[in-house]
Formats: sequence, C-alpha cells, structure tokens
Amino acid sequence: MQPILEVKNLSKKYNDKNVITDINMKIYKGDIYGFIGPNGAGKTTTIKTILGLLKSSSGEVLIEGVNSINNAKVISSKIGAMIDYPSFYQYLTGFKNLSLYANILNLDKKRIDEVLDMVNLSRDKNKKVGAYSMGMKQRLAVARAFLNNPEIVILDEPTNGLDPEGVIEMRKLIKDLAGLKRTTFMYCSHILNEVQNLCNRVAMISNGKIIFQNSINSLLDNGRESYDIITTDKNSIRKVLESKVLNIIETDEGICIEINSGDFKLINDLIVKSNIAILSISKKNYSLEDYFIKCSKKIL
Repeated sequence: MQPILEVKNLSKKYNDKNVITDINMKIYKGDIYGFIGPNGAGKTTTIKTILGLLKSSSGEVLIEGVNSINNAKVISSKIGAMIDYPSFYQYLTGFKNLSLYANILNLDKKRIDEVLDMVNLSRDKNKKVGAYSMGMKQRLAVARAFLNNPEIVILDEPTNGLDPEGVIEMRKLIKDLAGLKRTTFMYCSHILNEVQNLCNRVAMISNGKIIFQNSINSLLDNGRESYDIITTDKNSIRKVLESKVLNIIETDEGICIEINSGDFKLINDLIVKSNIAILSISKKNYSLEDYFIKCSKKIL
C-alpha cells in the first residue's frame, strides 16, 4: 500500500549544522500518526519542512507519490495544518479571520460555517478574536486547518488551552474524521497518554533523528510484563525471585519485577511456596511514557 505521505531522507541545515538528519516516515491513509520528542528535538523543523515553510537541504516529501518539495499547489490542496501558537487578527471576528484564508483558497463561505460548527464555535463566530479564550483560539486554529477539506491534517499541540470537555471533543473529532472520512492526521503532542489513547502509529525524534517508528501496539507489546509486589518482607521476596526475573527494583512498599510474558504463574507459585506475607500483587501497564523515558535514557 502506498503511503499518503512519505518523507525520504529529509534533512535541514542551518549554518552547516544539521537540525534534522535523514528523516524517514511513512504515513498511511486514515492513520492518526503521533509525532513525539523532547523540546528542541526537531519536531517543528520537520513539520515546517514538510509543509514547505522551510526549504529542505536534501530529501523528498511525497504526497500520494508526488514530490511536494517546492510545489506549494500540491501542499495547499492536500494538507491542512495548525502549528505554533494560534495567530489571528484580534480586531476581526472569528468568521472574518477565516474568510481571509477562504478567499486565498477560493473557498465558498459555506465552508467557513461548516468548520466553525465542527469545532463548536458557531455561536461565537461574530465575536472579535481578541475576546476569545485561549481554548477558543485553539479551536479556531483547528477550524482553519480544516478549511480546504484536506486529506492530511498536521496538528501541533491541538489540545493546548482546552478544558477537559474540549479535549474529549477534539479527540472524538479526530477519531471520527479518521474513521469515517479516512482523513489522515499527524498529531504532535507532549501529552504522551493522549498520543497513546488516540494514535495508531507513532514516531519519536531526538537530536534531529527518528529513533523509532512503529504501531503503538507493537511498541507496548515488548514481550515483557511488570508487577508491583507489596510486602513487609522485601528482602526475603527479593532473594526468592531475583534469579527468576529479568529485572527487580526495590520500591517504598516492596518490589517491582519485570518478567517474560507468560511467566507469571511460575513466579506466583514460587511466592506461594515461600510463605512470605504478600499484601498485594498488581500488574503494571506498560505505557508510551515508559517507552519514551527508556529511549531518552539510552540517548543520554
């Protein structure tokens, strides 16, 4: 299957220094593709280079197989984006702000009402943006990204400033569009739990290089399981298990063990036979945050 968006060996230099190096991505139609990394890792540079806002030093950006480098027409017809802090004319209404972009894209005014309704701003469309809350400006920026009815939408921290209800609505909107209309999303966020819950695939960038790219399920299913064991005799339980587990860490209330998937029955039998007082055993769910921290430590 051909990716709807493919990035090949994309690099960007400033003053002979690589900011991003040989970035490779494959994003398929209907993907909600998470793009994560620490501050200064190269996320925004990558996004801006994909969008043609920065000129690449080398590499290709293919949209449905067509190289979009230096091809603004292809980019503007296929991609919508919300990056950086939402910037609008404060003295104009939300509707008027979007009208400026609609005129540039030769879009019918009816489309403005459609996207405002999509982000629940219809009732506030005639208010000046200067009177909007941060969350309302964020939603207006998302509406702007959808104006051209794009096949690919790039969202950079789209839930910033949204209240819990707004976050839930944004998540539902993205899932509905990806599922029903097969809209493809590139979703950048520091909220890793949100990325894990929303995205089906994810890539992490660090020091200007992609260090992993895979499905969320594949990343989290690493063939290992972790368990917290709460006990009043952590030294004894440690002696019983330390040669049978992959890793063992002492905690405030006991120990945390890491084992191969499927080995819990063996471990549980050892615990029962030891007659050591155990207050509780609970399985720890491996998260994207755990994986991110693990990769970050390796890089350091």
